[in-house]
Amino acid sequence: MPIKQNILNDFKKMSKLSVEEYTLYRKWYEINSRKWERKDLQRIWEVKHQIWKPEKPTDFKDLSPILIHADSSFWNQTWNILRIFTSTMPWNMNVGRLKRFIVTNKYDTKFLGVISVASDFISLGGRDKKIGWTYQQRIKERMINYTAMGSSIVPTQPFGFNFVGGKLIALLTASDFIENIWNKRYKEKLVGLTTTSLYGGYSQYSGLRYWKKCASTEGRIPLEPSDECYKQIRTWVKETYPEDFDRLTKNVDKILSRPKARLLNFAYKQLKIKPPENDFSRGVYWCPLYMDSEAFLRKETKDLGERRFDNSIEHLTDLWKNKYAWKRVTNLKESGVYNTKGLFYNDMIDIDWNEAKQKYLSGVGK
Repeated sequence: MPIKQNILNDFKKMSKLSVEEYTLYRKWYEINSRKWERKDLQRIWEVKHQIWKPEKPTDFKDLSPILIHADSSFWNQTWNILRIFTSTMPWNMNVGRLKRFIVTNKYDTKFLGVISVASDFISLGGRDKKIGWTYQQRIKERMINYTAMGSSIVPTQPFGFNFVGGKLIALLTASDFIENIWNKRYKEKLVGLTTTSLYGGYSQYSGLRYWKKCASTEGRIPLEPSDECYKQIRTWVKETYPEDFDRLTKNVDKILSRPKARLLNFAYKQLKIKPPENDFSRGVYWCPLYMDSEAFLRKETKDLGERRFDNSIEHLTDLWKNKYAWKRVTNLKESGVYNTKGLFYNDMIDIDWNEAKQKYLSGVGK
Protein backbone atom coordinates (compact mmCIF):
# COMPACT_ATOMS: atom_id res chain seq x y z
CA MET A 1 0.00 0.00 0.00
CA PRO A 2 1.89 3.14 -1.26
CA ILE A 3 0.37 5.59 1.25
CA LYS A 4 1.35 3.40 4.20
CA GLN A 5 4.92 3.07 2.98
CA ASN A 6 5.11 6.81 2.36
CA ILE A 7 4.04 7.47 5.95
CA LEU A 8 6.52 4.99 7.37
CA ASN A 9 9.34 6.47 5.28
CA ASP A 10 8.36 9.95 6.45
CA PHE A 11 8.36 8.86 10.11
CA LYS A 12 11.82 7.37 9.66
CA LYS A 13 13.07 10.67 8.25
CA MET A 14 11.38 12.86 10.89
CA SER A 15 12.49 10.63 13.79
CA LYS A 16 16.12 11.36 13.01
CA LEU A 17 15.63 15.10 13.52
CA SER A 18 16.11 16.88 16.84
CA VAL A 19 13.19 18.99 18.11
CA GLU A 20 14.96 22.08 16.75
CA GLU A 21 15.62 20.47 13.35
CA TYR A 22 12.05 19.21 13.15
CA THR A 23 10.69 22.69 13.92
CA LEU A 24 12.95 24.38 11.37
CA TYR A 25 12.19 21.75 8.71
CA ARG A 26 8.48 22.46 8.99
CA LYS A 27 9.17 26.19 8.66
CA TRP A 28 11.36 25.59 5.60
CA TYR A 29 8.65 23.45 4.02
CA GLU A 30 5.93 25.99 4.85
CA ILE A 31 7.83 28.69 2.99
CA ASN A 32 8.99 26.63 0.02
CA SER A 33 5.78 24.71 -0.61
CA ARG A 34 4.22 27.98 -1.80
CA LYS A 35 4.68 29.73 -5.08
CA TRP A 36 5.53 33.35 -4.36
CA GLU A 37 4.54 35.71 -7.17
CA ARG A 38 6.40 38.93 -7.91
CA LYS A 39 3.71 41.00 -6.16
CA ASP A 40 3.99 38.75 -3.09
CA LEU A 41 7.75 39.24 -2.95
CA GLN A 42 7.27 43.00 -3.20
CA ARG A 43 4.83 43.02 -0.27
CA ILE A 44 7.15 40.75 1.75
CA TRP A 45 9.96 43.26 1.19
CA GLU A 46 7.69 46.15 2.27
CA VAL A 47 6.59 44.35 5.44
CA LYS A 48 10.17 43.43 6.34
CA HIS A 49 11.22 47.06 6.13
CA GLN A 50 8.30 48.21 8.26
CA ILE A 51 9.39 46.15 11.28
CA TRP A 52 10.33 48.27 14.29
CA LYS A 53 14.06 48.46 14.99
CA PRO A 54 15.54 50.48 17.85
CA GLU A 55 18.37 52.93 17.33
CA LYS A 56 19.42 52.72 20.98
CA PRO A 57 18.57 50.43 23.93
CA THR A 58 16.28 52.96 25.62
CA ASP A 59 14.01 53.42 22.57
CA PHE A 60 11.46 51.02 24.08
CA LYS A 61 10.43 53.77 26.52
CA ASP A 62 8.83 55.73 23.67
CA LEU A 63 6.81 52.85 22.26
CA SER A 64 3.04 53.27 22.25
CA PRO A 65 1.50 50.01 20.98
CA ILE A 66 -1.82 49.93 19.17
CA LEU A 67 -3.66 46.90 17.79
CA ILE A 68 -5.04 46.53 14.29
CA HIS A 69 -7.85 44.04 13.69
CA ALA A 70 -6.71 42.20 10.55
CA ASP A 71 -10.19 41.90 9.06
CA SER A 72 -9.49 43.15 5.53
CA SER A 73 -7.64 41.48 2.66
CA PHE A 74 -4.75 43.94 2.98
CA TRP A 75 -4.26 43.41 6.71
CA ASN A 76 -4.83 39.67 6.38
CA GLN A 77 -2.02 39.48 3.85
CA THR A 78 0.20 41.60 6.07
CA TRP A 79 -0.60 39.43 9.10
CA ASN A 80 0.18 36.25 7.14
CA ILE A 81 3.55 37.59 5.98
CA LEU A 82 4.53 38.63 9.49
CA ARG A 83 3.38 35.32 10.97
CA ILE A 84 5.16 33.17 8.38
CA PHE A 85 8.45 35.05 8.23
CA THR A 86 8.96 36.14 11.86
CA SER A 87 8.00 32.93 13.70
CA THR A 88 9.88 29.63 13.71
CA MET A 89 6.66 27.67 14.17
CA PRO A 90 4.57 27.03 11.02
CA TRP A 91 1.13 28.57 10.83
CA ASN A 92 -1.81 26.14 10.78
CA MET A 93 -5.24 27.78 10.75
CA ASN A 94 -7.67 26.03 13.08
CA VAL A 95 -11.22 25.06 12.24
CA GLY A 96 -13.62 27.21 14.27
CA ARG A 97 -13.39 30.70 15.69
CA LEU A 98 -10.51 32.96 14.73
CA LYS A 99 -9.51 36.61 15.09
CA ARG A 100 -6.17 38.06 14.00
CA PHE A 101 -4.39 41.21 15.13
CA ILE A 102 -1.25 43.16 14.29
CA VAL A 103 0.60 45.13 16.97
CA THR A 104 2.17 48.37 15.71
CA ASN A 105 3.80 51.43 17.22
CA LYS A 106 1.44 54.40 17.20
CA TYR A 107 4.07 57.00 16.32
CA ASP A 108 5.71 55.39 13.29
CA THR A 109 3.32 52.47 12.40
CA LYS A 110 6.22 50.01 12.63
CA PHE A 111 5.33 46.38 13.36
CA LEU A 112 5.91 44.93 16.84
CA GLY A 113 4.20 41.56 16.53
CA VAL A 114 1.14 39.51 15.63
CA ILE A 115 -1.62 37.81 17.61
CA SER A 116 -4.26 35.27 16.70
CA VAL A 117 -7.03 34.19 19.05
CA ALA A 118 -8.90 31.01 18.16
CA SER A 119 -11.16 28.26 19.47
CA ASP A 120 -9.63 26.78 22.61
CA PHE A 121 -8.18 23.29 23.04
CA ILE A 122 -10.97 20.83 23.82
CA SER A 123 -8.66 19.00 26.21
CA LEU A 124 -5.47 20.25 27.82
CA GLY A 125 -4.56 18.46 31.03
CA GLY A 126 -2.70 21.20 32.88
CA ARG A 127 -5.28 23.88 32.12
CA ASP A 128 -8.21 21.59 32.88
CA LYS A 129 -6.74 20.69 36.24
CA LYS A 130 -6.14 24.38 37.03
CA ILE A 131 -9.75 25.28 36.18
CA GLY A 132 -11.17 22.15 37.74
CA TRP A 133 -13.90 21.60 35.15
CA THR A 134 -15.08 18.28 33.74
CA TYR A 135 -15.40 16.96 30.20
CA GLN A 136 -19.18 17.18 30.66
CA GLN A 137 -18.92 20.87 31.50
CA ARG A 138 -16.36 21.68 28.80
CA ILE A 139 -17.96 19.87 25.88
CA LYS A 140 -21.48 18.67 26.59
CA GLU A 141 -22.46 21.89 28.34
CA ARG A 142 -20.27 23.95 25.97
CA MET A 143 -18.42 25.98 28.58
CA ILE A 144 -15.35 25.70 26.32
CA ASN A 145 -17.01 28.37 24.19
CA TYR A 146 -16.38 30.91 26.97
CA THR A 147 -12.61 30.53 26.60
CA ALA A 148 -10.23 31.02 23.69
CA MET A 149 -6.67 30.16 22.74
CA GLY A 150 -3.82 32.52 21.94
CA SER A 151 -2.72 30.44 18.95
CA SER A 152 -0.11 32.94 17.72
CA ILE A 153 1.66 35.32 20.10
CA VAL A 154 4.72 36.42 18.15
CA PRO A 155 6.98 39.48 18.56
CA THR A 156 9.06 40.81 15.72
CA GLN A 157 12.86 40.82 16.12
CA PRO A 158 15.03 42.25 17.57
CA PHE A 159 12.15 43.65 19.65
CA GLY A 160 11.43 40.20 21.08
CA PHE A 161 15.00 39.41 22.11
CA ASN A 162 16.18 42.81 23.34
CA PHE A 163 13.08 43.94 25.19
CA VAL A 164 11.25 40.65 25.97
CA GLY A 165 8.72 41.86 23.42
CA GLY A 166 6.96 38.50 23.58
CA LYS A 167 5.83 39.39 27.09
CA LEU A 168 4.17 42.57 25.79
CA ILE A 169 2.46 40.70 22.94
CA ALA A 170 1.24 38.06 25.43
CA LEU A 171 -0.13 40.73 27.77
CA LEU A 172 -1.91 42.44 24.87
CA THR A 173 -3.52 39.12 23.91
CA ALA A 174 -5.61 39.55 27.07
CA SER A 175 -6.34 43.24 26.36
CA ASP A 176 -9.77 44.84 26.37
CA PHE A 177 -9.31 45.65 22.65
CA ILE A 178 -9.20 41.96 21.72
CA GLU A 179 -11.77 41.00 24.35
CA ASN A 180 -14.29 43.51 22.99
CA ILE A 181 -13.87 42.45 19.36
CA TRP A 182 -14.22 38.79 20.35
CA ASN A 183 -17.36 39.50 22.37
CA LYS A 184 -18.96 41.45 19.52
CA ARG A 185 -18.44 38.52 17.14
CA TYR A 186 -19.34 35.56 19.39
CA LYS A 187 -22.30 35.24 21.74
CA GLU A 188 -20.46 33.59 24.64
CA LYS A 189 -18.58 36.13 26.77
CA LEU A 190 -14.82 35.61 26.86
CA VAL A 191 -13.76 34.82 30.43
CA GLY A 192 -10.24 33.44 29.96
CA LEU A 193 -7.46 32.53 27.53
CA THR A 194 -5.14 29.56 27.11
CA THR A 195 -1.79 29.38 25.36
CA THR A 196 1.16 27.01 25.07
CA SER A 197 4.88 27.66 24.77
CA LEU A 198 7.06 26.13 22.08
CA TYR A 199 9.16 24.30 24.64
CA GLY A 200 8.33 23.07 28.13
CA GLY A 201 11.03 25.08 29.94
CA TYR A 202 11.68 28.83 30.04
CA SER A 203 9.57 30.88 27.62
CA GLN A 204 8.17 34.38 27.08
CA TYR A 205 5.36 33.44 29.49
CA SER A 206 7.68 32.53 32.36
CA GLY A 207 7.04 34.82 35.32
CA LEU A 208 4.50 36.82 33.31
CA ARG A 209 1.87 38.51 35.46
CA TYR A 210 -1.75 37.45 34.89
CA TRP A 211 -0.78 34.26 33.03
CA LYS A 212 -0.90 31.23 35.37
CA LYS A 213 1.56 28.42 34.68
CA CYS A 214 -0.14 25.02 34.50
CA ALA A 215 1.34 21.53 34.30
CA SER A 216 3.15 21.03 30.97
CA THR A 217 1.85 18.68 28.33
CA GLU A 218 3.05 15.08 28.51
CA GLY A 219 6.53 14.61 27.12
CA ARG A 220 5.74 11.51 25.07
CA ILE A 221 3.43 12.56 22.26
CA PRO A 222 2.96 11.13 18.73
CA LEU A 223 5.35 12.52 16.16
CA GLU A 224 3.53 14.53 13.51
CA PRO A 225 4.33 13.70 9.88
CA SER A 226 5.89 16.34 7.68
CA ASP A 227 3.46 18.80 6.12
CA GLU A 228 4.07 17.22 2.73
CA CYS A 229 3.16 13.78 4.05
CA TYR A 230 0.13 15.16 5.90
CA LYS A 231 -1.25 16.53 2.63
CA GLN A 232 -0.94 13.05 1.11
CA ILE A 233 -2.73 11.50 4.10
CA ARG A 234 -5.50 14.09 3.95
CA THR A 235 -6.04 13.43 0.22
CA TRP A 236 -6.05 9.66 0.81
CA VAL A 237 -8.69 9.88 3.56
CA LYS A 238 -10.82 12.26 1.48
CA GLU A 239 -10.78 9.95 -1.55
CA THR A 240 -11.02 6.63 0.32
CA TYR A 241 -13.36 7.55 3.17
CA PRO A 242 -15.29 10.64 2.00
CA GLU A 243 -18.04 10.41 4.65
CA ASP A 244 -15.53 10.01 7.45
CA PHE A 245 -13.48 12.87 6.01
CA ASP A 246 -16.49 15.19 6.24
CA ARG A 247 -17.20 14.08 9.79
CA LEU A 248 -13.59 14.58 10.85
CA THR A 249 -13.07 18.00 9.31
CA LYS A 250 -16.41 19.83 9.31
CA ASN A 251 -17.10 22.04 12.30
CA VAL A 252 -20.74 21.03 12.67
CA ASP A 253 -21.04 21.58 16.43
CA LYS A 254 -18.96 24.81 16.41
CA ILE A 255 -16.54 23.45 19.01
CA LEU A 256 -14.44 21.08 16.89
CA SER A 257 -10.78 21.37 17.83
CA ARG A 258 -7.63 19.74 16.48
CA PRO A 259 -9.19 18.32 13.28
CA LYS A 260 -5.69 17.49 12.05
CA ALA A 261 -5.06 15.15 14.99
CA ARG A 262 -8.47 13.53 14.54
CA LEU A 263 -7.84 12.89 10.86
CA LEU A 264 -4.35 11.49 11.49
CA ASN A 265 -5.60 9.15 14.23
CA PHE A 266 -8.30 7.87 11.87
CA ALA A 267 -5.77 7.25 9.06
CA TYR A 268 -3.36 5.46 11.38
CA LYS A 269 -6.13 3.19 12.61
CA GLN A 270 -7.21 2.27 9.09
CA LEU A 271 -3.62 1.63 8.02
CA LYS A 272 -2.63 -0.14 11.27
CA ILE A 273 0.22 2.28 11.91
CA LYS A 274 1.58 3.23 15.33
CA PRO A 275 3.36 6.58 15.02
CA PRO A 276 6.66 7.02 16.87
CA GLU A 277 6.71 9.27 19.92
CA ASN A 278 8.99 12.14 20.89
CA ASP A 279 9.71 14.25 23.96
CA PHE A 280 8.31 17.48 22.53
CA SER A 281 6.56 18.75 25.66
CA ARG A 282 4.98 22.21 25.81
CA GLY A 283 4.38 24.68 28.59
CA VAL A 284 0.72 25.45 29.30
CA TYR A 285 -0.56 28.82 30.54
CA TRP A 286 -4.01 30.07 31.55
CA CYS A 287 -5.19 33.68 31.92
CA PRO A 288 -8.59 34.14 33.63
CA LEU A 289 -10.04 37.60 32.99
CA TYR A 290 -12.35 37.70 36.02
CA MET A 291 -12.01 36.82 39.69
CA ASP A 292 -14.60 34.05 39.37
CA SER A 293 -13.85 32.87 35.81
CA GLU A 294 -12.92 29.38 36.99
CA ALA A 295 -15.98 28.97 39.23
CA PHE A 296 -18.11 30.19 36.31
CA LEU A 297 -16.58 27.58 33.99
CA ARG A 298 -17.28 24.90 36.59
CA LYS A 299 -20.90 26.18 36.60
CA GLU A 300 -20.74 26.98 40.29
CA THR A 301 -21.83 30.58 39.71
CA LYS A 302 -23.28 32.79 36.99
CA ASP A 303 -21.53 35.85 38.42
CA LEU A 304 -18.01 36.41 37.08
CA GLY A 305 -17.14 38.88 39.83
CA GLU A 306 -14.74 41.77 39.39
CA ARG A 307 -12.18 42.02 36.64
CA ARG A 308 -8.99 40.28 37.68
CA PHE A 309 -6.80 43.09 36.34
CA ASP A 310 -6.84 46.29 34.32
CA ASN A 311 -6.54 45.00 30.76
CA SER A 312 -6.35 48.34 29.00
CA ILE A 313 -3.55 48.62 26.45
CA GLU A 314 -2.08 51.53 28.40
CA HIS A 315 -1.83 49.61 31.68
CA LEU A 316 -0.44 46.47 30.07
CA THR A 317 2.18 48.51 28.19
CA ASP A 318 3.26 50.34 31.36
CA LEU A 319 3.53 47.01 33.19
CA TRP A 320 5.73 45.59 30.46
CA LYS A 321 8.00 48.65 30.35
CA ASN A 322 8.50 48.97 34.09
CA LYS A 323 8.57 45.33 35.19
CA TYR A 324 10.14 43.47 32.27
CA ALA A 325 11.73 45.61 29.53
CA TRP A 326 13.92 47.77 31.80
CA LYS A 327 15.36 44.73 33.54
CA ARG A 328 16.03 42.97 30.25
CA VAL A 329 17.83 45.93 28.69
CA THR A 330 19.96 46.41 31.79
CA ASN A 331 20.99 42.75 31.80
CA LEU A 332 21.81 42.73 28.08
CA LYS A 333 23.92 45.88 28.31
CA GLU A 334 25.84 44.47 31.27
CA SER A 335 26.49 41.17 29.49
CA GLY A 336 27.27 42.79 26.14
CA VAL A 337 24.79 40.71 24.12
CA TYR A 338 22.39 43.45 23.02
CA ASN A 339 21.24 42.39 19.55
CA THR A 340 20.85 44.77 16.61
CA LYS A 341 19.89 42.07 14.10
CA GLY A 342 16.37 41.04 13.22
CA LEU A 343 14.95 37.67 12.22
CA PHE A 344 12.96 37.43 9.02
CA TYR A 345 12.90 34.19 7.03
CA ASN A 346 12.52 35.67 3.54
CA ASP A 347 16.04 34.47 2.69
CA MET A 348 14.69 30.93 3.11
CA ILE A 349 12.67 31.25 -0.11
CA ASP A 350 14.02 28.96 -2.84
CA ILE A 351 16.94 27.49 -0.86
CA ASP A 352 17.37 23.79 -0.13
CA TRP A 353 16.94 22.20 3.28
CA ASN A 354 20.64 21.74 4.00
CA GLU A 355 21.36 25.40 3.31
CA ALA A 356 18.42 26.47 5.50
CA LYS A 357 19.65 24.25 8.33
CA GLN A 358 23.18 25.62 8.13
CA LYS A 359 21.95 29.21 8.13
CA TYR A 360 19.17 29.14 10.74
CA LEU A 361 19.36 26.07 12.98
CA SER A 362 21.61 27.63 15.62
CA GLY A 363 18.98 30.27 16.35
CA VAL A 364 15.99 27.95 16.85
CA GLY A 365 14.70 27.95 20.41
CA LYS A 366 17.04 30.77 21.47
